Amino acid sequence: MENWTATKKANGFWLFEWDGDSGDSFDIWLDGVLLETVTGGEYECVEPDHDEAPPPLEIVADDSYTFAENDLYPPFAYIQWRGVLGCAGYVVEKLVGATWVTQDVIAENLKGWYYYRTAVLEDGGSYYYRVVATTLGGSEGTPVDFIVDIVRNPSPPSVSFSIESNGLVAAEVS
Repeated sequence: MENWTATKKANGFWLFEWDGDSGDSFDIWLDGVLLETVTGGEYECVEPDHDEAPPPLEIVADDSYTFAENDLYPPFAYIQWRGVLGCAGYVVEKLVGATWVTQDVIAENLKGWYYYRTAVLEDGGSYYYRVVATTLGGSEGTPVDFIVDIVRNPSPPSVSFSIESNGLVAAEVS
């Protein structure tokens, strides 16, 4: 899109307009989630957490044959673990500064595996999570730690090739 505008209509309410014909279809992405597919060159967005600046939408034309970055490289992570026999649930915590802060409490469902989807994480950051199994009586098991490194836009690798005297090709990636 060459020309677009975001106009604030009210707190958390934005009107996005861009070059698009009435028959053109566009996917609207925010924080790794496809919000909607619209026809034409406008989208009304209500996001209460974005009063001062518009939300960072990614708008992709369906006929561009381009994949949305939010789809290819979502800005969140999934943490998955196996169940613990005899527990009632799991507490998911994130390290914020020097304090473990509860993010979610997930009840035992007898499926044998569980997952938690993090909130949106900044590109280039490392984040520390842990999952603690708990009993109905409030006892806690040993925490299982997770480190999440977000690298959505890595630098391309440097690749060099050479042909050996025996005709084999050697490649070096750095």
